[in-house]
Amino acid sequence: MKLHQPVLLEETISSLNLKSGEIVIDMTAGYGGHSAEILKIIGESGRLILVDRDNNAIRELRKKFGNYANVEYIHSNFADIDYGKIGRVDKILMDLGVSSPQLDESDRGFSFNKDAKLDMRMDQSQNLTAKDIVNEYTEDNLANIIYRYGEEKRSRKIASEIVKHREETPITTTKQLADIVENCLPRGGKIHPATRTFQAIRIATNHELESIELALPDAIDSLKSRGRLTVISFHSLEDRIVKRFFKSLVEAQKDLVTGREIESPNFRLINKKPLKGSLIDDNPRARSAKLRTIEKIN
Repeated sequence: MKLHQPVLLEETISSLNLKSGEIVIDMTAGYGGHSAEILKIIGESGRLILVDRDNNAIRELRKKFGNYANVEYIHSNFADIDYGKIGRVDKILMDLGVSSPQLDESDRGFSFNKDAKLDMRMDQSQNLTAKDIVNEYTEDNLANIIYRYGEEKRSRKIASEIVKHREETPITTTKQLADIVENCLPRGGKIHPATRTFQAIRIATNHELESIELALPDAIDSLKSRGRLTVISFHSLEDRIVKRFFKSLVEAQKDLVTGREIESPNFRLINKKPLKGSLIDDNPRARSAKLRTIEKIN
């Protein structure tokens, strides 16, 4: 298996400002690239909680860190974490990307580069698959998903063609779906015409944006004083949610009538602008990455 190369590794470790003995949550932990560096700094006196909704990732993490008594594992969507059992933490890392092994495993159905069954589930224990969405959702629902999550301007044409094809035969493979989309759109440049549609179906299958919106407030509430949350996003929809949420935390609350400040913010941005990935990173998927970090003041 080709293991995931951590994105913005040095920038992530620097932004978290880790200290020996701290309690840290790494979610999504993936295959442990960031986790290994975190563990070096917090040491044996620290506590590292690794979270991932992909059971394959949890299995690999257990292999990698099995000899460490201070590492814990949670197989869960990060939106469903029970912080009551964990307690207050010093630092949290949220890596919102799909890991390279998930994309590279042909039977997971994330990529149109390899023909596979339409699956796209990050958590293989969930019931909803990409196949269900493509074959059972109404034309309007499909169009809305492709437009909202893929930002695809020709979403209605694509949805219409999907419905026409599935009325003749079920759409069960990535190649079938990719061919349908490619026949709807002119091919130009290096980006495959189905890229946006596949992104949209994947996001809908895994409820990715909803999970981010639910996870951010809980993560913030769990931080100790001077605790930090670092988020790495990989497309504009994710980053927009993070940017708006962080902005709401660092703005002072004002009286609606007088405009006077009535409550000072309890958070500060570590970087006013996001740190960005580049082609220099070992992981070619890093080019779209953006890293934002916020710190709790008190």
